[in-house]
Amino acid sequence: MENRHYTPKHSEKAGSIQRAPGRRAAPTSSASRTPQRRTGTAASSSAGTAGARRPRSEAARASQTGTSRKNASADRDPAKKENTAATTTKKQPQKDANNNQRKKSGCALASLYFICILGISICLSLVLIFSANDVLALIKPDTEIAIVVSEDTTVNNVSKQLDEGGIVNYGTLFRLFNTVKGDSNTIVSAGTYTLSPTMDYSQILRALTKTTSTTSVKVTIPEGYTISQIRQTLLEKHVTSPALLDNALNAYPFKHSFLKEQKPPAANWLEGYLFPDTYEFIQDSKQPVHEVINVMLNNFDKKYDKQIKAGAEALGLSTHEVVIIASLIEREAKASDEFAKISGVIHNRLKNKETFPHLQIDAALQYAVGHNNPLTEADKQLDSPYNLYRHEGLPPGPICNPGYNALYAATHPTEHDYYYYVAMPDGTHLFAKTNNQHNKNRAKADKAWANQ
Repeated sequence: MENRHYTPKHSEKAGSIQRAPGRRAAPTSSASRTPQRRTGTAASSSAGTAGARRPRSEAARASQTGTSRKNASADRDPAKKENTAATTTKKQPQKDANNNQRKKSGCALASLYFICILGISICLSLVLIFSANDVLALIKPDTEIAIVVSEDTTVNNVSKQLDEGGIVNYGTLFRLFNTVKGDSNTIVSAGTYTLSPTMDYSQILRALTKTTSTTSVKVTIPEGYTISQIRQTLLEKHVTSPALLDNALNAYPFKHSFLKEQKPPAANWLEGYLFPDTYEFIQDSKQPVHEVINVMLNNFDKKYDKQIKAGAEALGLSTHEVVIIASLIEREAKASDEFAKISGVIHNRLKNKETFPHLQIDAALQYAVGHNNPLTEADKQLDSPYNLYRHEGLPPGPICNPGYNALYAATHPTEHDYYYYVAMPDGTHLFAKTNNQHNKNRAKADKAWANQ
């Protein structure tokens, strides 16, 4: 049976379709269409036709293409999709986090400020407590401390001594206290003051400005006394305190020319130079202790006269050597007419050191062992420069403080041939030229001491 429908034919040109004139193509439903495989050329043609029907700008197409690609990419990679969402979500919490950080910083600064204020308050409280304790002497040790004040000294100038002596804890505060009271320029009388840390500032000020004691006392220093014995005598007479006296005897830098060889000051460096005499001092005096010692040194300088100096120069002796020899004579001689004779024995031995290297004087060793009892064999083995049984020549220093007779005898020895002497119970001595004669004298002396 003949089909009257016209079947279009493809023209030679790709993409063109010819239809029968005057006839329209019957509409074809999408369900009845049979899928056909199109060639690339046909697809391009269709796209071109569609473009002709719905013209779009290049920007719109690019935007649609980009969006499609992003959506496709997001669909393909869920992680990226989640990251994109998370990034968008983080923007608002980040602002909240910044606000929280500012709040935390503010809290930290406030805490630091509070701690600083608290610390400053505690420090100020401690300063006030310690200052009040020092001013009022609330809790301080109950001891007595002596200080020496020189002439023309103000209250403020004494504050350093009070601080160093432990009487007050804050010398600057003591000065401020006196400045406020108007007593900073008050003159303190020269002398020795015995104070206590338990005294408050007002009590200390009154003690420094009260009237000086005028009670005087005579002090006799016998010839041959050691520094230790002189010290004890001054303390017994209440001239000063132990601490101040020790400082004056062992550390004060006296400027006398005869002491220049002994400087710097050291323990017992004044031995031999505190001239024995009778002195008058003030009990509990405000006079500095070094001035008490200075009186004795000045007396030595006066008594070491031209005759003694001339004799020392003739013998080629220094002042220190003269004092050492005089101290040996002072302790060995008892009878005044034997001073020069004993001096002659000492000089004879010193001039004949090869034959008599050791002076063998008991008094020097007794000074070293600290007693005046008869020496034992154990004493004579003592390793000391004052042991003149083992040490050659003179001892390193005087063994006592000699008087004028001993100083004169040391520089004016009697010329004789004696090299030995031995003491008798009555204080006289037996002299000998030889060891044989000396042994006979010793036997005679031992018998006399035994009968004594």
